[in-house]
Amino acid sequence: MSSLQRRRGGKSSAGAVNSGSNSFDEEREEVPQHKIGIDDKDIKDRKELKVPLLTLMEEVLLIGLKDKEGYLSFWNDNISYALRGCILLELAFRNKITLVNDPARRRFELSDRLIEVINDEPTGEVLLDEALKIMKNDESHLSVTNWIDLLSGETWNLMKINYQLKQVRERLAKGLVDKGILRTERKNFFLFDMATHPVADKQSKEQIRLRILNLLINRNIDFDAITNDQFPKDTTFKVLRSISLICGAYAANVLENVLLTLNYDKRDQAFARADELLADFSDFPFHTDHASPLGLGLNLFQEVSNEVEKDSTSELQLELIAAILSVFARMDSIL
Repeated sequence: MSSLQRRRGGKSSAGAVNSGSNSFDEEREEVPQHKIGIDDKDIKDRKELKVPLLTLMEEVLLIGLKDKEGYLSFWNDNISYALRGCILLELAFRNKITLVNDPARRRFELSDRLIEVINDEPTGEVLLDEALKIMKNDESHLSVTNWIDLLSGETWNLMKINYQLKQVRERLAKGLVDKGILRTERKNFFLFDMATHPVADKQSKEQIRLRILNLLINRNIDFDAITNDQFPKDTTFKVLRSISLICGAYAANVLENVLLTLNYDKRDQAFARADELLADFSDFPFHTDHASPLGLGLNLFQEVSNEVEKDSTSELQLELIAAILSVFARMDSIL
């Protein structure tokens, strides 16, 4: 065969009505040779895709990993739960889920408000697509806290125990290996071998660290510095994503890894600033009507307002982001 063609429905023509081998041969001969089948919908989708190279979950995991050893701290009990929250955040930023539009929802705490799926098209990220499928197949609307509990396996409901996303950290690490950020090694720990994932691309991790420090220690934030190879200029929710990353890393107990290069006073101030951001953005409407008592990030709230207006973000979507961050804010009482 001279070529492979893909056709998505042909146009009817007068010549197509005539039957017979001669007319068929003539029509086949008119087709140019060696053409490549292209679905223009694929191209359009890629142009509309304005998400960074790394998901929030991958960034939080990357912050937590030891560069040379390639594994997380064995004493970290928070990261598994926080990663499930980051999955919901990522789905919210990609306009896949939102809160149920019910006026009565305001009578409940943010974390107790119900989630619904509004777009179940695959994202291309395995964990996100698996979580999205689970949420879509569930006929009942569940709350933000319920979904994080179910996805992390923190539930007594045996009917929904299969909702748990398993081996999340290992799968995220393998995804980072595929993206060239990590590499895989096998190390011997006494009686057993374990796969570890040391950092292969240190520049990528450094970009994440600088983005976090930019929001935590600067008096005026340089938002041009947020844009880098993994965070393209046309990425939507650049500022809100960066704030959510800080809150997710703080809840996952890995933020300290970013602040190790700071002196004691600066580190203490950065933790206080992370506390402020978590408090300001874990409520809705966001607390953007006051300046930081620490005198940091004086232009942050204006930039958030500009971003929300530019991306035409719905109130329900912002409310969902605040609801997830409110779960992070009280994680010490959950775990």
